[in-house]
Amino acid sequence: MAKKLAIAISGAVSLGSYEAGVLYEIIRTIKHHNGIEQDKAKKIEIDVLVGASAGGMTATIAAQKLLFEASSLEEPYNNSLYRAWVKDVTFDNLFNLQAGENPTHSILSSNHVEEISKKHLTDRYASQIATKAEKHPAAADTIQLGLALSNLNGVDYVRPLRTGGDFSYTRYQDKMVKGFNSKNLADDSREAWDHIRDAAVSCGAFPFAFRTKDLVRNHVEYTSEFLPPVPEGSFPAPTRSFTYTDGGTFENEPLGMAKKLVDILDPTHSQHDERFYLFVSPGRRAATSNSQFSEKQASFSGAAKAIFASIFNQARFHDWITAEQFNEQIRILDDRAEGLRTAIISGKIDSTQLQNVSSSLLPLLFEYDPAAQTAAQTRLQSQYKKGYGDLSQKLGKPVADIWIDAVLVFEKAADLGNKDEMQVFGITATEEELASAKLGAFLGFFDQTYRDHDYDIGRIKAREFVHGIHLNNNADLWFPHHPVNNSTAASEPWMQIRPINAKLNGLELQDVPQDLLKKFRDRLTDSVDKFLSDLGISVIVRMGLKSFFIKHQLNKWLGLP
Repeated sequence: MAKKLAIAISGAVSLGSYEAGVLYEIIRTIKHHNGIEQDKAKKIEIDVLVGASAGGMTATIAAQKLLFEASSLEEPYNNSLYRAWVKDVTFDNLFNLQAGENPTHSILSSNHVEEISKKHLTDRYASQIATKAEKHPAAADTIQLGLALSNLNGVDYVRPLRTGGDFSYTRYQDKMVKGFNSKNLADDSREAWDHIRDAAVSCGAFPFAFRTKDLVRNHVEYTSEFLPPVPEGSFPAPTRSFTYTDGGTFENEPLGMAKKLVDILDPTHSQHDERFYLFVSPGRRAATSNSQFSEKQASFSGAAKAIFASIFNQARFHDWITAEQFNEQIRILDDRAEGLRTAIISGKIDSTQLQNVSSSLLPLLFEYDPAAQTAAQTRLQSQYKKGYGDLSQKLGKPVADIWIDAVLVFEKAADLGNKDEMQVFGITATEEELASAKLGAFLGFFDQTYRDHDYDIGRIKAREFVHGIHLNNNADLWFPHHPVNNSTAASEPWMQIRPINAKLNGLELQDVPQDLLKKFRDRLTDSVDKFLSDLGISVIVRMGLKSFFIKHQLNKWLGLP
C-alpha cells in the first residue's frame, strides 16, 4: 500500500501565490517519483487536503484537479494553481468594485474572486459535452477535502448536566468536509462542486476586505450528539442558511481538521507508519509573546490591540499546540509499551500476573462493551504490528496478546484510544524572502511581479524540503527518489524555475510605485466615506474628516507624502 500524505494549507491572503508554488512543486515531484518507483509501497498518494482562508481555495482547486483534471497541474507557469493565484488576479479588477457591489460590505471586489473561482472550478462543467476525468498520479482514489469556516450566526449545542437541566453554548468555528472519489461520476459534476466552490470563497472572505457569504447547510452535516434535533436549536428545518466570513479567524492552520479526516480514512490507525502530514504556510511558526505590553500601555486602543492579538494568535496556534500535546502523550505510551515488551522478553515481568490485571481492568475501562474492547485490541495489534509480531515469534501469540491487553490498559486510562502521533513536516518562508508580506500580506495583489516572485519562492522552498529529506538520510521516510539535479532539470521542463529577483525579497512599501499606493488609499477613503454617509454624517463633516484626518492617517501608514 502506498504512503499517504495529508496536506494542510494555512491562510495567506495574496501569499496564496507562495502556497500555490509549494503545492505545484510537491504534486509534480510526487508524479515524477511515482512514475519511476516500481515498489507500490514506496509510492506516495495525497488523500487529504484541508485549508483555511486563502488555503481553502487552493485546497479546493488542488482536490478537483488531482482527481479529475490531471493535465491542468502539468505546466509550471500555466497550471490551475498558478493561474488562479498569479495570472488571473489584477489590481484594477480587485480594487474597483463592480456594478451592484456595496462599498460598505467590502473594500475589494468579491465579484472578481467569484469569477476566478468559477473559472477554475465550475466552468469545467459549462459545456453540454461530458467532461473527461483524468486522475493525477499523485492522487489517491478518494480525497477528503476540508475547509475551515467562520459562522457569524453560530450553531447552538446543548449538553445535559448531571445535576439536572442542561448547558447551552454556541460554536462559531465551523467547517465543511466532503469526500470525492475519482471513480464516481457524480463527484465530477457542477452539482458536486458548486456548493464547495461557494464554501471555498467564503472560507477566504477576509473580514472587511471581502464581503461575507451565505451558505445553505444541512442538519446532517453536523454530527455532534449535542446538536439539538430539527426543529430545535439552530435548525428550525433540515436545511438553513448561515453567513460566513474568513475561515482563518478561528482556525488558520487546520492541522486538527486534517487529523480528523485521516481518522475517517484510517479509523484503526493501521497505516500510521505510512502516514505523513505536510503543513504549507508562507510564515514560519514563531512565538508571539509581547514583553513590551504593560499596565502603562493599556489605554483603550492599546488594550484592544493586545486583546485582539492574543485571541487571534491563540486561535491560529491551537492546532499546533493540541497536536504536540497529543504527540508527547503518545510518545510516552510508545515508550511504556516498548519497555513492557522488553521486560516480558527478559523475564522481569510475569505475563500471567499481567494478564490477571488486564483481564480485571479492561471490562471496567470499556464499560463492559466486549465489541468495543475487541475492536481496540485488533487496532493495537495493527498499530504495534512490529512489536507484536516479534513477541509472537519469540514467546508465542498468547503472550503477545497479553502485552497488547496491558498496553490497551495504559492507552484507555490516558484516553489515547482514538489518537496516534502526527508526523508533521512543514514548508514555510520568512518575510525577508517574500515580496507580498507587507500590508498584512495584501501587497501581492498590487502587481503580478510580486506574486510571480513568491510563487517561485514557494517552488524553491518545496524543492529544498524534498532535497533536505534526501540529504538527511530520510529517503525511505517519504521521497525515496530525489528527482532534481542539474542533468534532470535540463531535460525536464517542469523542473526549471525562473531566476529570482533579489530586489523583491522583503519588499517594503517605499519600493512600491506610488500610483498604486495612492489608488489603494483612495479606495479605502471612499469606503470610509460611504460608511460615514450610511451613519448619517453630513457631507461637510465627511469632507473635513476625509481631508484632515482619514487621508492624513492613510498617507502616514502607506508612507505617502
